[in-house]
Amino acid sequence: MARYLITGGCGFIGGHLARALVQAGNRVTVLDDLSSGREGNLPPEADLERGCVTDGARLAAIAGQCDGIVHLAAIASVEAAAADPRRAEAVNLGGARNAVEAARTEKLPLVYASSAAVYGDAGPRPIAETHICAPLSAYGRHKLESESAVLTLGPRATIIRPFNVYGPRQHPASPYSGVIARFISACLAGETITVNGEGLQSRDFIYVGDIVRLFLAAMSRAPEAPLTVNGCTGQAISILKLTRAIGEACGTDLKLRHGPARPGDILHSRGNPRHAHETLGFQAEVRLGDGLADTIAWLREEDQ
Repeated sequence: MARYLITGGCGFIGGHLARALVQAGNRVTVLDDLSSGREGNLPPEADLERGCVTDGARLAAIAGQCDGIVHLAAIASVEAAAADPRRAEAVNLGGARNAVEAARTEKLPLVYASSAAVYGDAGPRPIAETHICAPLSAYGRHKLESESAVLTLGPRATIIRPFNVYGPRQHPASPYSGVIARFISACLAGETITVNGEGLQSRDFIYVGDIVRLFLAAMSRAPEAPLTVNGCTGQAISILKLTRAIGEACGTDLKLRHGPARPGDILHSRGNPRHAHETLGFQAEVRLGDGLADTIAWLREEDQ
């Protein structure tokens, strides 16, 4: 039995990962300031330490009692980053550097949650990890700079670049919530869904259960060399087609309107999953239709 530290473990992905680790017989300590995460996302067996990753001494002290670190904590909201850019940089960049130092001091493996945002707008073709990174947002730049710090750990470093993760426990009211949760919530409430622009922008959506399996595979790998992999399906769907799929899955009449295109919005984001499959044996298994059904069922239960 091992003990793992998950920073940002009260968030959407972190909560699912904590549950999977506990179910596998491990112990989990979570460091989270609950600024966006929810304590209810954690399994009761997990130990919660309330605090921020900007506190390097606190992070290091907790890491010293663990066998590995998964660094998920970040400010991903564009609005939050714009409102307080210094805070966003301190959490995203400073927090990652603190996690790296803790891993280096304690000689621990570190799995770092980066983002597909590091690629920027790379076009409709599947993006491999070797593609030139040209982030369009401060968040993407923070992630790319943090990757450089993580790689200094050498073989103990694993970087995962998740694409658009969705699934149960992604709360639609959160500014960090993905488009699927927000669209499903609006559809179930009979509200009008607003699509930015023509809705032809496309995304690679991966179910949270699949992304958790990828993190677990990364955590158990032999540390032979640093590794960077995409967390994706290799398939993309346009936002317009997504809204129609959600309407059909909800079994309701979809109310849709087109708003102005969002400035700086990435037109296409689709990952190449080959490297993750070759190095970690990972392949996404949940089809979008099945994932939507699970997410809809959870949101319906939440509304009762």
